[in-house]
Amino acid sequence: MDIAFAIGRFIERLITLVIVAALGAVVGYVLSQEAGGALAGAFLAAFLVLLIRTIRAGTRAHARHGGAGEIGTLLDVIKEPPPGAPWYHHTYVLIDIKGKRHKLKLTPEQAKTFSERFAIGDVGRIVVSGKSLADFVPATPVAPVRERTGLKVFVSYAHGRDQEGQMAEYVAEVLETAGLEPWLDKSEVRPGQKLREELVAQIRHADFFVPLLSPEYMTSEWCLKEFEAAAEAGIPMRPVKISEGRLLPPPYLRELYDQKAGEPVYLDMTSRHAPQKLRELADDMVRSASKRRSSS
Repeated sequence: MDIAFAIGRFIERLITLVIVAALGAVVGYVLSQEAGGALAGAFLAAFLVLLIRTIRAGTRAHARHGGAGEIGTLLDVIKEPPPGAPWYHHTYVLIDIKGKRHKLKLTPEQAKTFSERFAIGDVGRIVVSGKSLADFVPATPVAPVRERTGLKVFVSYAHGRDQEGQMAEYVAEVLETAGLEPWLDKSEVRPGQKLREELVAQIRHADFFVPLLSPEYMTSEWCLKEFEAAAEAGIPMRPVKISEGRLLPPPYLRELYDQKAGEPVYLDMTSRHAPQKLRELADDMVRSASKRRSSS
């Protein structure tokens, strides 16, 4: 497959070079009315094509190592044959950058490993060179997609089940890749236990409170205490649904939702494109906090 691709690309470039050289020869002959002029025109045209290709390659290499790039979301990987060369395919990536879709070409080297290294929905820094992708650096907690915002997010979840804890850690990691500072309590919770002073302080000093809604959350005395503490402190709510089916909160919790959270579910993690939606939630929190600060 790699040999066929290399041969196809060589043929494509050779045909392009021949066509350009022929056009250069025609122009040279028309201008000089001599065979020597035609030869010079062909040589000059071919030289310019090779020079442009060399400059573009150098520009891609420079772009790959310089500049922070823009933040984008990987939407799809597409293989299409170039015009007039149906025997092999170019690989493109479809990337969303600031709400606009961009179709960027991959080099053969990038195309070999791109699908193994990255997945649809990944967010990272995009470095573009012309119509090609020079580099894609996915976000991680160590290298977030934006500088640290200093915004503290308290992630509230039902303890006692591995699934709840794993989802809480996942949500916290995604928020951290967006430059936020999530915090979640991993200590063992016992029935009837009071909220520790440290926990109350974390909630009251948070910029946002993110409860992970599930049937277990709705019946957890501990979760109700955390939610009540956040509601009393006036912490902005961003409820996230993490389980299938309809949730039926108890009347007391419903009243708190109606008063403090507005919509009972801000984001449904069981829906399609949940990772991307979670990152959009992080962006929304950054914008919301920025507006609050500018108005205060």
